[in-house]
Amino acid sequence: MTEKELQDLIDKYLSGNCTQQEQELLDKVLESYNDEDATSQKIDQESRIKADIHSNIFNKGIYSNKKQSSNKRWLHAVATVLILISIGVTFYHINPYEKEKLTSQSFITKSTEWGQRSTFTLQDGTKITLNAGSSIEFPENFNALSTREVKLNGEAFFEVAKNVNKPFIIHTQNVTTQVLGTSFNVHAYDFSENISVTVKTGKVRVQSENKFGDFNTVYLAPNQMAAYSKKGDELITSTVANENYLDWKNGIIRFNDITFLEASNMLTRWYGIEIDFQYPSLKNCHVTARYEKAKLHVILESIKFATKGMDYEFLENNKILLKGSCNH
Repeated sequence: MTEKELQDLIDKYLSGNCTQQEQELLDKVLESYNDEDATSQKIDQESRIKADIHSNIFNKGIYSNKKQSSNKRWLHAVATVLILISIGVTFYHINPYEKEKLTSQSFITKSTEWGQRSTFTLQDGTKITLNAGSSIEFPENFNALSTREVKLNGEAFFEVAKNVNKPFIIHTQNVTTQVLGTSFNVHAYDFSENISVTVKTGKVRVQSENKFGDFNTVYLAPNQMAAYSKKGDELITSTVANENYLDWKNGIIRFNDITFLEASNMLTRWYGIEIDFQYPSLKNCHVTARYEKAKLHVILESIKFATKGMDYEFLENNKILLKGSCNH
């Protein structure tokens, strides 16, 4: 009998809709639970759980509101709950090693400031390129673990070393990405409206969890992207026509007809500087350009030349002031 089936019987007990056949089935399950070989540690755990359940029952007034229910029904219901919980308790006592392996691990955190990028290799051979303003946490090694799990905040490109016995899993807020060996990009900044996973090679499983606790799972092939909308609370897949999503990794800044405000945010993340505007109207000017491994002053001079009316000034503390107007 599965855990869900046991839970369904509990619900029927509490509502008084349990049939005679279901009653007999539950009695057999309860009788089969008399395990004389249970360890004292397990018994202590179950005693504590049982005390907590009884406390919750009486504190919430459930017992007094169900006087028409027999004592036997409540004893069976509580015992059934104990079975469900003890399944987990038993599993823990049978398999404590996996938990011990995880808690004994030393974790490493790699992070980058705005204007910085970093490339490093994990103990298993997985290569990670971390974008600016990002951080990632991972175990010192995966040898004693059944999975390779990391936690990312920001953006990173993964080239995962193949290991069919140990899936590689990336946790990013509401989205979990799992692979065996492939290369892909994960964009998951806190300030971004979307969390996206874009595959370059191999196959990737992406799973999101919505506010109701429901899961949505998709599988991506090369040149496919899954985007989770934080606002819409949904996961949407699409096909990418190019590899522009890797511009940041290749040292490319691309302005595709975006506003100066959007461009300034990109430059802030890219170079670790702060941009102010002399006039608010300047924020709405548009720019289209592509720069590869360019210095900041080269980009500013290029925008100034194309805008015909805009100028800039370097201030103290890594600040830049955009002045004038836009006259394309």
